[in-house]
Amino acid sequence: MIYFIVGAPRAGKSLLSQRLCTTLKVGWVSTDLLMELLRVANAAGRKMKWDAAPEAITTNAQWFFPYLERFVWGVSSLVDNYVIEGVDFLPAQVAQLSTQYPIRAVFLGCSRLTLEDLNQYAGRSGYGRLPEELRRQIVEDVPCWSAFIRQEAERFGYAYVDMASDFSQRLVEAEGVLTLHV
Repeated sequence: MIYFIVGAPRAGKSLLSQRLCTTLKVGWVSTDLLMELLRVANAAGRKMKWDAAPEAITTNAQWFFPYLERFVWGVSSLVDNYVIEGVDFLPAQVAQLSTQYPIRAVFLGCSRLTLEDLNQYAGRSGYGRLPEELRRQIVEDVPCWSAFIRQEAERFGYAYVDMASDFSQRLVEAEGVLTLHV
Protein backbone atom coordinates (compact mmCIF):
# COMPACT_ATOMS: atom_id res chain seq x y z
CA MET A 1 0.00 0.00 0.00
CA ILE A 2 1.26 3.46 -0.85
CA TYR A 3 0.03 6.03 1.67
CA PHE A 4 -0.18 9.57 0.34
CA ILE A 5 -0.29 12.51 2.75
CA VAL A 6 -0.77 15.57 0.63
CA GLY A 7 -1.80 19.16 1.08
CA ALA A 8 -1.00 22.75 1.75
CA PRO A 9 2.23 23.89 3.38
CA ARG A 10 2.21 24.06 7.19
CA ALA A 11 -0.75 21.68 7.53
CA GLY A 12 1.02 18.93 9.49
CA LYS A 13 1.90 16.49 6.72
CA SER A 14 5.33 15.65 8.13
CA LEU A 15 3.99 15.11 11.64
CA LEU A 16 1.27 12.83 10.32
CA SER A 17 3.82 10.95 8.22
CA GLN A 18 6.03 10.46 11.23
CA ARG A 19 3.09 9.10 13.26
CA LEU A 20 1.96 6.80 10.48
CA CYS A 21 5.46 5.42 9.91
CA THR A 22 5.79 4.68 13.60
CA THR A 23 2.39 2.98 13.70
CA LEU A 24 2.87 0.92 10.54
CA LYS A 25 6.66 0.52 10.77
CA VAL A 26 7.17 1.64 7.17
CA GLY A 27 9.44 4.06 5.34
CA TRP A 28 8.58 7.57 4.29
CA VAL A 29 9.81 10.29 1.98
CA SER A 30 8.79 13.91 1.58
CA THR A 31 8.53 15.25 -1.93
CA ASP A 32 10.57 18.17 -0.54
CA LEU A 33 13.56 15.82 -0.77
CA LEU A 34 12.69 14.78 -4.30
CA MET A 35 12.32 18.44 -5.31
CA GLU A 36 15.71 19.22 -3.74
CA LEU A 37 17.28 16.42 -5.78
CA LEU A 38 15.68 17.87 -8.92
CA ARG A 39 17.03 21.30 -7.96
CA VAL A 40 20.55 19.91 -7.56
CA ALA A 41 20.16 18.12 -10.90
CA ASN A 42 19.05 21.44 -12.40
CA ALA A 43 15.89 19.86 -13.84
CA ALA A 44 14.29 22.16 -16.38
CA GLY A 45 10.83 23.49 -15.56
CA ARG A 46 10.88 23.12 -11.77
CA LYS A 47 9.25 25.81 -9.66
CA MET A 48 11.63 28.55 -8.70
CA LYS A 49 9.54 30.71 -6.36
CA TRP A 50 6.59 30.64 -3.99
CA ASP A 51 3.31 30.80 -5.91
CA ALA A 52 0.07 29.67 -4.29
CA ALA A 53 -2.24 30.43 -7.20
CA PRO A 54 -4.29 27.34 -8.14
CA GLU A 55 -2.94 27.52 -11.70
CA ALA A 56 0.66 27.51 -10.43
CA ILE A 57 -0.04 24.66 -8.00
CA THR A 58 -1.64 22.64 -10.81
CA THR A 59 1.16 23.39 -13.28
CA ASN A 60 3.78 22.33 -10.75
CA ALA A 61 1.89 19.12 -9.94
CA GLN A 62 1.66 18.25 -13.62
CA TRP A 63 5.37 18.97 -14.12
CA PHE A 64 6.30 16.88 -11.07
CA PHE A 65 4.04 13.92 -11.88
CA PRO A 66 6.48 11.92 -14.08
CA TYR A 67 9.07 12.08 -11.28
CA LEU A 68 6.52 11.06 -8.68
CA GLU A 69 5.24 8.26 -10.89
CA ARG A 70 8.76 6.89 -11.37
CA PHE A 71 9.43 7.12 -7.63
CA VAL A 72 6.21 5.25 -6.80
CA TRP A 73 7.13 2.58 -9.34
CA GLY A 74 10.56 2.17 -7.72
CA VAL A 75 9.24 2.09 -4.17
CA SER A 76 6.46 -0.36 -4.98
CA SER A 77 8.96 -2.75 -6.55
CA LEU A 78 11.03 -2.77 -3.33
CA VAL A 79 8.53 -2.66 -0.45
CA ASP A 80 4.89 -3.44 0.16
CA ASN A 81 4.06 -0.31 2.16
CA TYR A 82 5.44 3.21 2.02
CA VAL A 83 4.42 6.78 2.90
CA ILE A 84 4.89 9.68 0.49
CA GLU A 85 4.02 13.17 1.65
CA GLY A 86 4.23 16.61 0.16
CA VAL A 87 2.76 19.65 -1.49
CA ASP A 88 3.95 18.87 -5.01
CA PHE A 89 1.05 16.80 -6.27
CA LEU A 90 -2.74 16.87 -6.20
CA PRO A 91 -5.73 14.52 -6.03
CA ALA A 92 -5.67 14.24 -9.83
CA GLN A 93 -2.20 12.67 -9.70
CA VAL A 94 -3.15 10.36 -6.81
CA ALA A 95 -6.25 9.24 -8.75
CA GLN A 96 -4.10 8.52 -11.79
CA LEU A 97 -1.64 6.46 -9.72
CA SER A 98 -4.49 4.58 -8.02
CA THR A 99 -5.27 2.86 -11.33
CA GLN A 100 -1.90 1.06 -11.06
CA TYR A 101 -1.11 0.84 -7.34
CA PRO A 102 -2.95 0.16 -4.07
CA ILE A 103 -3.26 3.61 -2.52
CA ARG A 104 -4.73 5.32 0.52
CA ALA A 105 -4.66 9.09 0.65
CA VAL A 106 -5.58 11.98 2.87
CA PHE A 107 -5.34 15.65 2.01
CA LEU A 108 -4.57 18.22 4.69
CA GLY A 109 -5.18 21.93 4.80
CA CYS A 110 -5.22 24.81 7.19
CA SER A 111 -8.10 27.26 6.75
CA ARG A 112 -6.64 29.69 9.32
CA LEU A 113 -3.01 30.61 9.86
CA THR A 114 -1.52 33.55 11.71
CA LEU A 115 1.99 34.93 11.65
CA GLU A 116 2.25 34.00 15.33
CA ASP A 117 1.35 30.38 14.49
CA LEU A 118 3.92 30.30 11.71
CA ASN A 119 6.59 31.80 13.94
CA GLN A 120 5.79 29.50 16.87
CA TYR A 121 5.55 26.31 14.80
CA ALA A 122 8.08 26.98 12.06
CA GLY A 123 8.54 23.27 11.34
CA ARG A 124 11.48 21.55 9.72
CA SER A 125 11.24 23.38 6.41
CA GLY A 126 12.92 26.52 7.69
CA TYR A 127 9.95 28.89 7.54
CA GLY A 128 11.27 30.66 10.64
CA ARG A 129 14.37 31.78 8.73
CA LEU A 130 12.44 33.33 5.85
CA PRO A 131 12.12 37.12 5.49
CA GLU A 132 9.05 38.49 7.28
CA GLU A 133 7.48 39.65 4.02
CA LEU A 134 7.54 36.10 2.64
CA ARG A 135 6.25 34.68 5.94
CA ARG A 136 3.34 37.13 5.77
CA GLN A 137 2.65 36.00 2.20
CA ILE A 138 2.65 32.36 3.33
CA VAL A 139 0.18 33.16 6.12
CA GLU A 140 -2.09 34.81 3.57
CA ASP A 141 -1.69 32.06 0.95
CA VAL A 142 -2.00 28.87 3.02
CA PRO A 143 -5.78 29.21 3.61
CA CYS A 144 -6.32 29.83 -0.13
CA TRP A 145 -4.07 26.88 -1.02
CA SER A 146 -6.02 24.79 1.48
CA ALA A 147 -9.36 25.76 -0.05
CA PHE A 148 -8.08 24.66 -3.45
CA ILE A 149 -6.84 21.34 -2.02
CA ARG A 150 -10.21 20.78 -0.29
CA GLN A 151 -12.08 21.46 -3.53
CA GLU A 152 -9.87 19.08 -5.52
CA ALA A 153 -10.01 16.35 -2.85
CA GLU A 154 -13.81 16.53 -2.88
CA ARG A 155 -13.85 16.45 -6.69
CA PHE A 156 -11.84 13.21 -6.72
CA GLY A 157 -13.54 11.66 -3.67
CA TYR A 158 -10.60 11.83 -1.24
CA ALA A 159 -10.73 12.70 2.44
CA TYR A 160 -9.75 16.23 3.41
CA VAL A 161 -8.91 17.25 6.98
CA ASP A 162 -8.71 20.91 8.03
CA MET A 163 -5.95 21.12 10.64
CA ALA A 164 -6.77 24.70 11.75
CA SER A 165 -8.34 23.77 15.08
CA ASP A 166 -7.66 21.06 17.66
CA PHE A 167 -4.55 19.99 15.78
CA SER A 168 -3.95 16.86 17.89
CA GLN A 169 -7.46 15.57 17.25
CA ARG A 170 -7.20 16.34 13.53
CA LEU A 171 -3.95 14.31 13.39
CA VAL A 172 -5.80 11.35 14.92
CA GLU A 173 -8.65 11.81 12.42
CA ALA A 174 -6.27 11.98 9.43
CA GLU A 175 -4.33 8.93 10.63
CA GLY A 176 -7.64 7.08 10.97
CA VAL A 177 -8.44 7.77 7.31
CA LEU A 178 -5.21 6.03 6.34
CA THR A 179 -5.27 3.13 8.80
CA LEU A 180 -8.93 2.14 8.56
CA HIS A 181 -9.03 -1.66 8.40
CA VAL A 182 -5.24 -2.04 8.49
